[in-house]
Parts: sequence; structure tokens; C-alpha cells
Amino acid sequence: MKLLALVLLLSAFSSLSLTEVVNSFIQACPWFFFQNPEIHTDIIVPTVFTGHQYKTICQRWKNNYRFATVYDTERRIPVYSAYTFLEQKQIQRTDEWKIEPQLEDFKEYKEEKNMIVSPIDEKTVNKIKNQAVDLDYKDTGYTRGHVFPNQYAADQDQADSTFTLTNIAPQTQNSNVQWAAQVETPMLGEMKRICKLDQNHLAYIVTGAVPGEKWIPIKRNKKEIKNGINIPSHYWSAFCCTDINKITNLVFGAYLAQLDNFKLRRPDISNLNKRLTKLYGKDFSVFPGLEV
Repeated sequence: MKLLALVLLLSAFSSLSLTEVVNSFIQACPWFFFQNPEIHTDIIVPTVFTGHQYKTICQRWKNNYRFATVYDTERRIPVYSAYTFLEQKQIQRTDEWKIEPQLEDFKEYKEEKNMIVSPIDEKTVNKIKNQAVDLDYKDTGYTRGHVFPNQYAADQDQADSTFTLTNIAPQTQNSNVQWAAQVETPMLGEMKRICKLDQNHLAYIVTGAVPGEKWIPIKRNKKEIKNGINIPSHYWSAFCCTDINKITNLVFGAYLAQLDNFKLRRPDISNLNKRLTKLYGKDFSVFPGLEV
């Protein structure tokens, strides 16, 4: 009966929610990455780390792509999510959490692209190895911290799409509140002030998490996995857009927060790249070829 219930649940959402693990963002969902023919002819995708654990996902909801994510299946957190901003709309928070079956070895659903909406039954939870589920956060002292924040969404459908665990990393209640107050809200104001925003000119944003040394343990088949969900040491966010005063110029903004005791920095984009390269231990660039 549990299996039948899951099949019915998947079928109910089959026309609404699709997520695709893809080989190339540029081929599948390029519009979430910087593009401005007036200034630069190439589509600019941030660094995608090589390795089997890093999955590139075009997040699709109600038959439209909503944003893009690079996901780390070993740490069970995103590396980053990429999205665009034009204007802020009034939305409601739904808290309908989802997971991505394409990341798992669901043999009976190996061709299935539909999101599974939580809660899910225990048998299915035990098959989920490569991502967190909603229950993993229960009674841990950590909140589900959005990478692509739902308050940046263009409409209600996009806001709902951000509630997938592939767009979430652990934050304490304090760091979650501080990130929203000191980064998400001020960055909105900054983009509205310095970016040319219309149907032909968007702000392109990338927000990510840097892995830390602490973990939330999780349980599968009644066994504890100590290295369950990695707790990030830092969150970061950066945007690039056309200068509101001169369409042949680009402007950038960048934020980097150490989550313990919440220490915020405002580096320029070049220094953010240098800092992230050091923190990740790998070369990293948010807007390759654009930064000066």
C-alpha cells in the first residue's frame, strides 16, 4: 500500500513539478546565468567542480524552469544556486518541502523526473542516500536555510520551487535571521538602486554555501550516518547587472558571511573569488571572464 501511495503521489504531481539533472546548464537552462549581448557575447556560468558528487540541476516547477543548482551529494548541501531578479512580488510561504528522485537509485522510478513532496514513507526515506530529507532536520537545532531565497522570487510558483532540499543547507536560527536581515534584504535594495532592471536587463545572482567541519547525523535503515548533512562554515552571494546609469558598464555586489557568530564581509567580486578559492580549496569564479 505504501508503494501504491507513493505512485499516486508522484502521478498527482507529474504535470506540475519536474526537475532535471543535466550535463550542461548552457544547453538545458542557460537563462539563469549572466548574458548581455550589449557587453559580452558569452553566457557566463560559475565554476562547476568536477567529480561524481557534484550534480547540475535545472529546477523545474509547473512546466517552467525556475532556477539552477549545483548540488554536492556527499555533503548533501548545494554548492550554489543561480537565479535572476527583475522585481519583487508579494508571495506567501508554503513550506512544502520536496526531494529529487533523480539523485537516487530508485529503480522503479529511474525514468521519473517528478519531485517527491514530503512527508514520505519510511521505506522510501531509507533509499535516499544522496540528499537530505525534511525529517533529517527535526530536533537538530538547525533550520533549513534557503540558498535561493523565496523572497527573491518573481512569482508564487517560483517561490514554491525554492522549497526543495537541494536548495537548502543548515543554518542556526540566528544565522538564518542575520543572513536575511544583513544580506538578502540589503542586496535587494542595492540591486534596485544600481541595476538597470527591465525585460531586457536582469540582475544575475549566485548564492552558495561553503562546507564546514561539522555535520548533522542522519538515520537510514535505523543506522546513524555521522557525516549526514554538512553544516556550512560560510554563506555567500553575488550579483552582476547592467549599470542603471550606463548600459555599456557592468556593476557587481558581493557578500560573504562566516556563520559562527555571524561575521559579514563586503568584498569586491575579485576578492570574493580569491576568498572562495581558498575556502573551497579549488579555483572558483562566480562570473568567469567578467570580474576585474
